[in-house]
Amino acid sequence: MIPSLPAASAMAETDDGPPTSAQQTLELVGVAAEMLSHLDESSSANPLGWETVSGIGRVLDELIGQLGATVRREKADLVRGLYVIIDPQVTGGRDPLTIARAAIQGGARMLQLRDKLRDKGESLPLARELQTVCHQAGASLILNDHADVAAIVGAAGLHVGQTDLPVEQARQVLAPHQVLGRSNHEIEELVESERMGADHVAFGAIYHTDTKGVGRPPQGIDRLLVARETAQTPLVAIGGINAENAAPVIEAGADAICVTAAVGSAAEPEAAAAKLVKVIEEAGGRV
Repeated sequence: MIPSLPAASAMAETDDGPPTSAQQTLELVGVAAEMLSHLDESSSANPLGWETVSGIGRVLDELIGQLGATVRREKADLVRGLYVIIDPQVTGGRDPLTIARAAIQGGARMLQLRDKLRDKGESLPLARELQTVCHQAGASLILNDHADVAAIVGAAGLHVGQTDLPVEQARQVLAPHQVLGRSNHEIEELVESERMGADHVAFGAIYHTDTKGVGRPPQGIDRLLVARETAQTPLVAIGGINAENAAPVIEAGADAICVTAAVGSAAEPEAAAAKLVKVIEEAGGRV
């Protein structure tokens, strides 16, 4: 059997607005590859011969890879404004879905589910519900670490850290149109992430943060400026950012700011998100 690639048929369910021509073509080519995968060497329904079918399969695989890259580039515009991490450890015992809805209502463009406490099977229902919430609101859901969960629920994409699943291996699990972001603490790591094929890069911590319990010194605005000059893909600033210090981050060129506690731990998450969005706008950022 020719191995089938992750399906592109869920694309229309996860993208904002009508599909582009590249998205439509990717879906059609994906369907053709899936149909071809059902033919095996001994199939009587294969009048072309195995070598011909195998060659067609390789061509389709190459097309899917090229079209997937095009679609992901088209999605670069999704990485802007407020990006909120939904972490059950940071919500103060409140329902993560409630925090997610409040964040979106406050103007968040992207959400990321980061659940380090539960196994994947236990967090899958929450991921499904968050994907539904995001899809209905026109927001994008990113899954942290778990490429298989991102593929299963049809999320917009995946985010990995420096020691998580390598980009190349993650791509083998994700659908071709799903984006992939990678965390970076140094400029050299950022360059390597883009070389590996990350669709966007996160850089930080910009300010001091205790959210992840990592004792690295903050990078600061000066290093963020270097990251902006270096990055060829959308740049997400992360770490210790709140409404009081977000403006310099946007002014330094970050496409999006990513926060966890600033919204997830806030007494009024919607108001906290709205305040951050206002700061982003006033600093000249796109929301």
